[in-house]
Amino acid sequence: MGDLDWIGKHTISRRRLLTAGATLSGAAILAACSSNSSPASPSPSAATGSAGSPRHGGTLNVGMSTGGPSDTLDPNAAVSTVDAARADSLFDHLCTLAIDGSTQLELAESFEPNSDATLWTIKLRKGVVWHDGSPFTADDVIYTLRRIGAPKSTLAGVSTVSVMNLPSLKKIDAHTVQIPLNVPIADLAPSFSIFYMAIVKDGTTSFTHPVGTGPFMFQSWKAGESSTFVRNPHYWLDSMPYVDKLVLTSITDNTARLNALLGGQVDCIELLSFAQAKAMKASGQIQLLIPKPVNIVPMTMAVDTPPFNDERVRQAFRLIAGRPQLVQTAQDGFGGVGNDLFGKGFPYYNDKLPQRAQDIAQAKSLLKKAGQEKLAVTLNSSSVAPGMLESATAFASQAQAAGVTVTIKNIPAGDYYGSGYLKYGFGQSQWNADTIPQWMEQAVVKGAPYNETHWNIPSFNNLFNQARGELNPAKRAAMFDELQSILWTSGGYIIWGLVPFIDGLAHNVHGATPNPAQDLSNYMFRQYWLS
Repeated sequence: MGDLDWIGKHTISRRRLLTAGATLSGAAILAACSSNSSPASPSPSAATGSAGSPRHGGTLNVGMSTGGPSDTLDPNAAVSTVDAARADSLFDHLCTLAIDGSTQLELAESFEPNSDATLWTIKLRKGVVWHDGSPFTADDVIYTLRRIGAPKSTLAGVSTVSVMNLPSLKKIDAHTVQIPLNVPIADLAPSFSIFYMAIVKDGTTSFTHPVGTGPFMFQSWKAGESSTFVRNPHYWLDSMPYVDKLVLTSITDNTARLNALLGGQVDCIELLSFAQAKAMKASGQIQLLIPKPVNIVPMTMAVDTPPFNDERVRQAFRLIAGRPQLVQTAQDGFGGVGNDLFGKGFPYYNDKLPQRAQDIAQAKSLLKKAGQEKLAVTLNSSSVAPGMLESATAFASQAQAAGVTVTIKNIPAGDYYGSGYLKYGFGQSQWNADTIPQWMEQAVVKGAPYNETHWNIPSFNNLFNQARGELNPAKRAAMFDELQSILWTSGGYIIWGLVPFIDGLAHNVHGATPNPAQDLSNYMFRQYWLS
């Protein structure tokens, strides 16, 4: 889930992230939720078993699912999972996603809006230094935002900063910055938590030897192969990081990556397939890191394209989906049942709507009323995301009971998010953890860069703009409830299931916590330690 105009000049975020990642067996995008949490030291044994207090020392070797000649050390241009892991290791963010889905402040100490949420004042953490020893200040934040939003920029955060009046960014003092907005936003902090919004040093134009404020310092790298970083002895958070060295190695083949872990060549790996996770859970050879399932691999119906321009057909297709069976078949039971809404468990999720269940008789009745008995459709699918092709196959089988023939078009993973994406009348997609407002901005409002369902309803857009700028939490929540109710009833998504990332760790690795934002604890290797 990216933030850029797909068809226009900014053709980087969603396509490159998902294809660069998932084509090589993984992709991840992060975001966050509310805005006032303080940074907290994660419990080192929360997910990986207690082995006493954290200890310093050792080298953490990580097997990454992505890597290639387009790899970058520029965090604002990061696209693949290995890019994100490097960005999160060398640099810091104003805030990040906590395990519970709230926003955890990092380089920022507070976000405060004015009375109408059009001007935000951010207090920055004092005492933070760059790897070269210079102090972190408001100048660095202003430079980063203007760099991302510069004319003709193709950096991943362009749409994130597009709501900001960049020429009018103001440094109040060394550790205070004001950000004026073009539209009111009631909760600005989550916009800064996605990995490509890392803060870079004022004046930086080259990243051949990157200088960040992050827990690790650059030592060496080779694009598509490996990166080596060393412990930052002046890191601002507690006694982290614990390991002396971090090595990220690209192993794009699923089997080879797992074998490297089993053989001791690496200490942890990202993105096990569901089948691998099932086998490893049974054998106990490794630890499994499984966050709550919040990511989705939905089916998309273009609401302006026959037969899906008829709401009755869209309702019928949602009723065809046998959700528990899809979860079991496509995800080996690791996922959870979805209710055609994004962001379950996150702030503003509408849990008041009834859980939709399979109802073949009602689906057939709706199709008959729509004049679409014996309907035949093509479902564009791919192996680009875990469980995508499997769920398409299972849904096609279920649809037969409703008299619907679904022909699956299996598109190569490297092409799925290419020129045909956003043109599929009936397709599939992949979305990772994000806040509900940010997901809506990217998917279902006017100007959304990834409007897969071609949803553009003026009344919906107006309500969204009101909700995003509403400062009263209860009123804002009620508005987002209404927005989700509209999508649940009339929208173009079949969100049948919720998907977890599944990672593997050796038994001597501790400190890993199952964060829903990205693999391997949201790539917070600062908290890992070795026994």
